[in-house]
Amino acid sequence: MKILRVTSLGYVGGGLETGVELLQPVLTGMGHEVRILTSNHNPSVPHWSDYEFPALSSVPFPLRVLYRAWYPAAYRRLREVIKEYQPDVVQFHSFFELSPSVLFAVRDVPAVVTVHGAEDFTKELLLWAFPPHFFRAGAPFTKRGLTLTGWLHYLYHRLVSMPLFRFGFRNVEQVVVFSEYMQRMLARDQIASVCVPNATVLFSQAPMAERPTILYVGRLEKIKGVQVLLDALRSVREEYPDAELLVAGAGPYEPVLRSQVKLLELDDVVRFVGQVGREELYEYYKASAVVAVPSLWPEPFGKVGIEAMSVGRPVIASNVGGMSEWLDDGITGYVVTPGSPKELGEALCRVLRNRDRRATMGAAARARAEAFSIEAHAEKIVTVYNEAVAAHTARC
Repeated sequence: MKILRVTSLGYVGGGLETGVELLQPVLTGMGHEVRILTSNHNPSVPHWSDYEFPALSSVPFPLRVLYRAWYPAAYRRLREVIKEYQPDVVQFHSFFELSPSVLFAVRDVPAVVTVHGAEDFTKELLLWAFPPHFFRAGAPFTKRGLTLTGWLHYLYHRLVSMPLFRFGFRNVEQVVVFSEYMQRMLARDQIASVCVPNATVLFSQAPMAERPTILYVGRLEKIKGVQVLLDALRSVREEYPDAELLVAGAGPYEPVLRSQVKLLELDDVVRFVGQVGREELYEYYKASAVVAVPSLWPEPFGKVGIEAMSVGRPVIASNVGGMSEWLDDGITGYVVTPGSPKELGEALCRVLRNRDRRATMGAAARARAEAFSIEAHAEKIVTVYNEAVAAHTARC
């Protein structure tokens, strides 16, 4: 099968691109021919895309407002690639640099949309796609917290972008989500979907670390809740004075977090290691005793937890989005109330307190992680491709 995968970025900017990159060799190893179309955003870093189009974010502001609804460059480039490559199926992964226009470029080709998170067409999650400056300082991520700029963007998406997306979805045979939570969110918007749980290349299980080291992996944004983890670390230190926190990731919220570390006088126990590659990340997982996923926003899945569990590490995660679908509370880790440093600190101490219990949880975590291997995911996605081709043939 000839597969064309389309997404916004041609390099790893987050979990979405990591998933695209990791699945690529698996599909190829199954005998499929796979190519990728992305924007040329951030040309200073290496890209793994086969085809590119000018990034929408690089367009001057007045035109960008118009092109957020219909971006001619993305539409034309996709049409050119389809004509040249003649794929059997096209799979979309992200629309931020694309606009709804690309959905109208696949009217003659079977198409699949994979929803990784908040997009312009996800009414229930739309606000979570907005940057922090669209909300008043200290205000919640709700419509009441929007600034005037935020309201203008919200109305634009609701009244212009969203109707175009909905109309373009008539050319889409299958919509894929990674969790039952996301399936419910889309169902509220009358978008039918099939749930194919997210996956990753599993790490090898490693012996439990002796030191009470807590690890966070992910983007450094306010909605990721690292600030809550820092507050929780204070109570953990009362019981475990030698406890430390490793923060693996980068993002715009890092300066705020560093200031909080100084304010809490945790400079000697919190280490920011930046965004790291998979080999180095594996070393940090091995060095940890427990991994925290303190998100405040409804994570569609939470793939970091699967990586951690594959190494044999218990996970403490917020009870948001789809995370409780892979985390078995009290068995492979603990689920806590989002935004509660008290609950998070208590759960971390509970894991660190009993090494035997921690080892038992780690073993259960590894066994659970095996259900989310990239190979199993690839087989299910190929099934979706075949169903999309059949549906397209029947429709035409």
